[in-house]
Amino acid sequence: MSADYDIAIVGAGAAGLAAGMALQAAGKSFIVLEARNRIGGRAWTDTESFPGIAFDRGAHWLHAAAHNPFVQFADNLGIRYNNRIDWSHRALFTGGGKRAGEDLLRQQMNSLMGDLESCSEAGEQGRDIAFSDAMDASGPWHLLNRRVVHQITSHEPEDSSTLDYARYVDEGGDYPVEDGYGTLVARHASAIPVTLSTPVTQVDWSGRGVRIGTTKGTIAAKAMILAVPVNVLMAGGIRFTPALPADLMVALADCPMGVSEKFAVLLDRPIEGMVHTYGDVVDGPPVTRTFNLHVNPFGRPMLISHFGGAYGRDLIAAGERAVKAIALEEMAEAFGSGIRKRVIATTMTGWLSDPFSLGGYSHARPGRAASRLRFATPIGERIFMAGEHCSLPFFSTVHGAHFSGLAAAEKALALIA
Repeated sequence: MSADYDIAIVGAGAAGLAAGMALQAAGKSFIVLEARNRIGGRAWTDTESFPGIAFDRGAHWLHAAAHNPFVQFADNLGIRYNNRIDWSHRALFTGGGKRAGEDLLRQQMNSLMGDLESCSEAGEQGRDIAFSDAMDASGPWHLLNRRVVHQITSHEPEDSSTLDYARYVDEGGDYPVEDGYGTLVARHASAIPVTLSTPVTQVDWSGRGVRIGTTKGTIAAKAMILAVPVNVLMAGGIRFTPALPADLMVALADCPMGVSEKFAVLLDRPIEGMVHTYGDVVDGPPVTRTFNLHVNPFGRPMLISHFGGAYGRDLIAAGERAVKAIALEEMAEAFGSGIRKRVIATTMTGWLSDPFSLGGYSHARPGRAASRLRFATPIGERIFMAGEHCSLPFFSTVHGAHFSGLAAAEKALALIA
């Protein structure tokens, strides 16, 4: 496979697809190269593990709905989402089939929101410190609050920057996508031609343009949009000649992707007496053990656990069999031992081990929030970066990746004009 293009795009996640749509609209010749046998990257709706049921293995929420163009895209395509779910649809399972009362739930929510507000306020004051330095470590809900930070940043509170967090724009609510966020991303970009199952192994930018080596041959282009996850670039998944600039490698290391995984259980029927609910199994207060549970998503007979940070890394290291044993034990704690007999199937994500992601999503390290700005600077004036890590106000999100792809395409088009 050998051809010449105006612009080559490496990666067909939300960023690369958005760039492709912009180049297509501009009438330029381009190619989108994707290592996987599907598009969407970390937005992937699985309909095979639980046949007939959409399970988002990655992105699940239309975050910052007031700014998120995928809300309108979903409306245009007739893809369903729920704009009525919020934190009021939350529960704490305290063991023996019991749930915390409203007073206890309110205490936990006040504690969590207090910690998050302290982190945001520190960042708004220009203090680029660790979440852990802004959180109240003495409170009875501290462990649960830490686990929520895992889900927000995919990192430990000690490794997450308050300034990075404060720059994130979160307005308009967060809507879970009933038909699947991965489905939404794929259908929105269905008119974009993508060359699948074609990993890029090397990029030579020593000349005027770029030469891209793939498992199927070499491609030449005037410019390139690099829509590849941070951890893959850090791991050397693509060899660059010359090597990527040293300051860029430092910036990548300053904004790494952490751990964000899910374990899902298909039941014979939904949990009785509950609507779509987000919650946690806890043993307190004070909490010394906690396990996340998403119950009856969209009324479906499913239980989903989200886990991240060092806790998630430890679970993954234990293996899927061990995770299943832990999950079923916690689910039995929440709903009674009879829940074990109702399990039809299980599945676990593997973003950390996936060679084309190697993690969840990016967050800046404490003291290093400014490093995210580096991604806006082209490499050799002809390689333009895109991806959720490139978005200052919407990092870690699908729409952040989308906006970054549009921005990269605009820069590339200006270069070849």
